[in-house]
Amino acid sequence: MGQVIISLRYADDGGVEGAPVTLGKMIDDNTHKGDAGIALIHRRVSQMKHVWHDRTLDAGIDGSIELRDPSTGEMSNQHIFVQSKTGDRFPGETDTKFHFICNDRDVDYWMKAGHNPVILICSRPDTGDAWWAHVQSAFADPTRRATRRIDFDKATQKFTGDLSAKLFALTDPHGAAHTPVADQRPEKLVSNLLPVDFPDVIYSAQASTSAVGAVYAAQRESPYPVRSDFVLSHGRLYAWAPLAGTGLVRSTTTAAREMPVGELLGGSEDERHLFVRLLGAALQHDLRDSCRWNNQRRFIYYAASADLTELRVLSASGRKRLAFKGFYQRKDDPSRKQFYRHAALRWNFIDLAGDWYCQLTPDYYFTSDGYKESPFADEYLRKIKVRERNLAVLGETQLWAGVLRGDTEPSLMDSDETQRLLDFGPLLTFDVDKGIDDKEWQAPSEDDENPDQMALDFDFEDLE
Repeated sequence: MGQVIISLRYADDGGVEGAPVTLGKMIDDNTHKGDAGIALIHRRVSQMKHVWHDRTLDAGIDGSIELRDPSTGEMSNQHIFVQSKTGDRFPGETDTKFHFICNDRDVDYWMKAGHNPVILICSRPDTGDAWWAHVQSAFADPTRRATRRIDFDKATQKFTGDLSAKLFALTDPHGAAHTPVADQRPEKLVSNLLPVDFPDVIYSAQASTSAVGAVYAAQRESPYPVRSDFVLSHGRLYAWAPLAGTGLVRSTTTAAREMPVGELLGGSEDERHLFVRLLGAALQHDLRDSCRWNNQRRFIYYAASADLTELRVLSASGRKRLAFKGFYQRKDDPSRKQFYRHAALRWNFIDLAGDWYCQLTPDYYFTSDGYKESPFADEYLRKIKVRERNLAVLGETQLWAGVLRGDTEPSLMDSDETQRLLDFGPLLTFDVDKGIDDKEWQAPSEDDENPDQMALDFDFEDLE
C-alpha cells in the first residue's frame, strides 16, 4: 500500500485547510540491495556457464542453479537451491571471516529440501564480494543446527571463479553427471616418494631374547653405542652392520652370519616383510641423533632443542622450515609457552617395478614441555589439519626429504659413530601436459604463501 502524507496549512480564519497527498509505491534500500544480490549471483552463475532460475515467490529460496556439463553443454537436470543474503557488514566480520545467524524457520525449510542441496550466499553487491556455504553440511550436526550459525572463511568460500567441480559434488558426489576437463598446460607433479638405496648385505644371529626392550637394555649396559638398526624375527636378530664389537652381541647366542639382501627380496612374503621392517629400523637409526620414536603415534618426531629454542632445517626445496617451536598462546600469561610443535613423519617402504621408494607422510606432534605429549594434542592436530593447504603439506614433505637426503646444515644423518645406512634420492616428480588450477576450487591462504610461519590461531582457552 502506498504511503499517505497529510499536508495541513492554517487558514486566515483560524481554521485548517489542506488535503491528503498520496505518494506512489516505495522501494526501500534493503529491497534494492536484495535485488542487487540476486543479480550478482545470476551473473556469477552465468560466468560459470550454468543456468540461473529466479523464483517469483520467495518462501526461503530465492532461486536455483541448474548445472550444465562444461564439456558437452548438456543440461544435467541437477539443481541447487539458493538463498541470498546481502549486507554492508556481517556479524563477527574480520578480514578473514564472518558468520551468519539464520532464521529458525528458514533452517527448517532448507533442511526439508530432500536430495536437493541448498546453499546460502552472503554478498556485498556494491563491491562484488560474495561467499557461499552448503546449508545441509553446516547443519548436519544437531548442536550446530541449534545455534543457527554458519561460519564463513573469506578465502576458501568465495562465490567466484569456476566452482563447477564443487557444485557438481553437492548434487552428484560420484561424478556421473559431468566430465571434468583439465586445462592444456605443462605442469610438474611432485610426489611423496623418495628413491632409496641400501647395503647389499645384512647380518643375523640366533637371539637370546624375543623382547626388543631387552635388546636395548643389554646395549645400554655395554660400553658400545646403542644401535637401533635391528629387527627380531623368529628367534633371530637381524641387523645392517656387523654385530661383532657392538652391544648387540649381548643379545645373541651364535656368531653372526652375513647374507645378501637378495635372499630376503627373493624369498617368501614374510621375508620381504622382514626386509621392509629392516629398512624402517635403518631409517630410525640414521635419525637417532635428531628424532625420537613415539610408539603410540607410530611415527618419529623432531626432538626438542636443549634450550627449547626453535629448530629450522633445510628442506629439499632449499628453504629452511620449522622442525620444532614453542608457541605462546595463553591469554592469562603471554610469556608462558602453552605447547610445542614438533615436525613428525610416518613412512612406508614400497617396491615399484623392482625399485624401492620411501613414501613420506608428514605429521605433527604436540608436547606441553618439549617432551611430554600435550593433553590437547589431538585438538591441536585437528585445528592445524583444517588450516593446511596443498603447499603446506608439500613443504612438510620437502622438509623430511631434505632430512633423509642429508641436506640439513649440519647433516643430521651422519654421526661420529657410523655413517648413514640408507641413501635417498630426490622426490619423484612427473611432467604432465594437463593440469587443474587449484585456485579455482580453493584459494591459497597466508600459510601457503609463508608455510614456515604457520601457527594455530584458535582460542586455546576453549580447550581447558
